[in-house]
Amino acid sequence: MKVGSDNSIYSLLAHSSRKAPSLADAKMSSGQTQPLKTPAVRSNDDLVADFHARMAQQALDWADTDKNGKVTKSEFMDGQARLAELNGKPHDTAYSEAKWAKLDKSSNGWVSAKELDDGLKKLFPVQVGRLDSGYAERLRNRQG
Repeated sequence: MKVGSDNSIYSLLAHSSRKAPSLADAKMSSGQTQPLKTPAVRSNDDLVADFHARMAQQALDWADTDKNGKVTKSEFMDGQARLAELNGKPHDTAYSEAKWAKLDKSSNGWVSAKELDDGLKKLFPVQVGRLDSGYAERLRNRQG
């Protein structure tokens, strides 16, 4: 097969000089461009509050089986049993009862999303970047 300038393969093999694309070729504007927007810096308190709010919403979504915006003690205990089963561990009813007592401060038998958020802040005292000084050890002892 003869390769010549009229052959499409020739254009692949032949060396051709390339020029840089012009602004018109690249469809670029020569005007000022907007600077990149950097995300707002959030304080450590904002990060911790966001963590607790997301954790409370997840707990509410998980436990509130009738989707009325409240978690009853029965729903909470059922949710804790489901979590234990998913983790392949026996359900520790006494531990769940103790957690419920910290969540339901009004002792009315149910908690709202706000009460759940407040209670989880007490159950999981976190700081940005690390847990409180004894939490990791307590967690290890609990899992062991």
